[in-house]
Amino acid sequence: MSERIEVDRSEPLEMDQRGRVTIPANIRAKHGIDPEIEGDIWVEVDIRHIEIQLDEDDMEGSA
Repeated sequence: MSERIEVDRSEPLEMDQRGRVTIPANIRAKHGIDPEIEGDIWVEVDIRHIEIQLDEDDMEGSA
């Protein structure tokens, strides 16, 4: 059995160092999405742009 949940919301997501993003808790709670349940959860993502913010310390090392 599968269920499709339409969220239709734009939300900036932060990627961790392993390339993972987290669906915000308020969206998970609103739509009853529980990552602890057995089974797979697939999320369809449309990427509009990516912003990379570098720390000043990182910039000094590349000069």
